[in-house]
Amino acid sequence: MTIAYQWVDSAEQVAALDRDWSLEAPLFVDTEFMRERTFWPQLALVQINNGHGNWLIDPVKMADGEPLRALLSRRTLVMHGCSEDLETFKYWPGFLPSALEDTQIAAALCGYDLQCGYQKIVELTQGVSLPKTATRTDWLRRPLSAEQLEYAVQDVLYLEDIRAQMVDKLRSRDRLGWWQEECARMLRDAGKEAEPDELWRQVKGAASLDGPARRALRALAAWRDARARERNIPRSFVLKDAELLTVVQTPGLTLNKLSTLGLHPSFLRKHGDALLAVLDVVQQGEIPEALPGMPDPSERALHKRLRDKVNSIATALEVTPEILARRRWLEALARNPERIPEPMTGWRRSLVAEPLLELLS
Repeated sequence: MTIAYQWVDSAEQVAALDRDWSLEAPLFVDTEFMRERTFWPQLALVQINNGHGNWLIDPVKMADGEPLRALLSRRTLVMHGCSEDLETFKYWPGFLPSALEDTQIAAALCGYDLQCGYQKIVELTQGVSLPKTATRTDWLRRPLSAEQLEYAVQDVLYLEDIRAQMVDKLRSRDRLGWWQEECARMLRDAGKEAEPDELWRQVKGAASLDGPARRALRALAAWRDARARERNIPRSFVLKDAELLTVVQTPGLTLNKLSTLGLHPSFLRKHGDALLAVLDVVQQGEIPEALPGMPDPSERALHKRLRDKVNSIATALEVTPEILARRRWLEALARNPERIPEPMTGWRRSLVAEPLLELLS
């Protein structure tokens, strides 16, 4: 199938679109980006359907991102499963949209799977099977192939109709407010930056560490993140999670002892002294509170009761349980019933949080 589109590859052309297009009409948007060897995602293509036609915007050679930021930041963007797209936009050209409508969230609130991807929702709502062959291609290489271009434009071709179908379903079930709240929450979350001292919590295996090792990991995880940002490389290219755990659990570290832990020689030459200096500074610092470990039998029984309650509510609402309550929210609520996790406030409070609190009491 050949789909008509216009190719845009200059800031001047983008600025012309911004002048011509209404600020009130939504834009149906997708992106292609690359992130295999960089800390920040590299924007490679922006696909737009404005309700009247399709545009493929090539940002690769655009030194000035201001016209693209102006075009996209002042209009409602309709996207599908867009958390990574928002992260990409936030880095370059440096914005988050003023308003967002995520059709993946809308679909989940209508009873579809929480992770229902674009290809699947197109198949379910449009009866069209989209090709998947261009998913893992190099989107930064130019020229793009005909296959890539067709794949890219189809990623926005059906968004307008999908949105219309989801809005009708949500309105008939009185859930439009739920969707608006979830999209606003997604935008707020996209605007947050993880605190350096909290990054250790994301390291796989951190929950098993004792106090001094947690303290060391907190410092090293922040140091690793700073090095990765400086060089624009993935954190794992500095030190892998498993290497972090090995280092913080090894007593009496010296350069010689570091060399026995399997760390790459080039890493030791460049960063060995700095790593030891970081560990030396934090030896007498405050020890962070332990992460929750494996639940004991009574906690597992309680979590099961909570999940069963969520499942029964989900069945009544004809939605997947995960859209009502994620596992980590339930665990947090069970640990501290006095503090409802933020995502369980708003529309979930009366529907989900309050029945669970009653169960806990």
